[in-house]
Amino acid sequence: MDQNKMKRHHVMRSLILAGITALLAYLILSETLSHYLAPRLHMFSYVTFVILALLTIVSIRQIFVGSSVYDCDCEEQHKVPRTPMGSLLVYGLFVLPIVMGFVMPDKILGSDVAEKRGITLLSNDVRKLADVTANANAKENTKQTAVEKEDTESSVEPQQPEANNQVATPPVQAIDDEQLRQRFSNGGFGDFYTDIAVFLHKQPVIELNDKVFLDGLTTMELYAKEFAGKELETMGFVYRQPDFTKQQFVVARFSVTCCTADSSVYGVLVEKEDANKWTKDSWVKVRGKLELRQVDGYDMLVLKASQVEAVSAPKDPYVYYSFEAAPDS
Repeated sequence: MDQNKMKRHHVMRSLILAGITALLAYLILSETLSHYLAPRLHMFSYVTFVILALLTIVSIRQIFVGSSVYDCDCEEQHKVPRTPMGSLLVYGLFVLPIVMGFVMPDKILGSDVAEKRGITLLSNDVRKLADVTANANAKENTKQTAVEKEDTESSVEPQQPEANNQVATPPVQAIDDEQLRQRFSNGGFGDFYTDIAVFLHKQPVIELNDKVFLDGLTTMELYAKEFAGKELETMGFVYRQPDFTKQQFVVARFSVTCCTADSSVYGVLVEKEDANKWTKDSWVKVRGKLELRQVDGYDMLVLKASQVEAVSAPKDPYVYYSFEAAPDS
């Protein structure tokens, strides 16, 4: 192959390397890398950026000095495309993702993905969510039937207490740290969750922030009875299933271990009279009291919201296991 054709291949390869390097630099500088990778993998991206930058410089050098027999000892194994169609096909496979990376907007995971993967409520499976919804729907239908019956009857009968799946909320008593630790250590779940349980329970209003979101949900599921009646505040996107009542939605977050391909969805079931006014995938901050329910033989916490306000999605919308969720107090 003559030098002019070879130089065109070097130019194309240099442009591709420069494009990939520029795309990675854009993701790093715009702080959107967390939309694709967990923070613990960001260092590998920085190293990759340096390597790509060096390869781009080497490729640009070849444009001016040409190839040498000493550049590669693989003989004919690395042939360049011989035809225009071959060049278009091979280089197009590299150019397409670069163009898509710059042109297509960054979009965080939302309800559509959550619906396909299923959502975990306080470390329990989605079957419990369906059971809670069925009970809530039955309760709502019972109330509606009772109202219609009252309208048709001439006299008002004394209403009987309505059976539901709520469990009486135990009173929250002030106890010292040692008693609190003893109370949670009896569960047999280990010091890690005991520390988190003590840390959360001591808060007048539990703030389920990004750092403690996953470990906090797991801890409250393990000690559901102890956390019943506690005030909780958290933030997430609105997730709603078709069989939800108008008073229900889940405030949810995606958890990422390595990248968004392995993401999972976690959240808290929220109940509020005007819950239906919050649109799917909108981000909200919710505050309310945790209520204990019995679902299929399990204890489950539901957040009876007193306040719901719209907020902007955080710069990093995903949550991660920190293993340091309970700071020293």
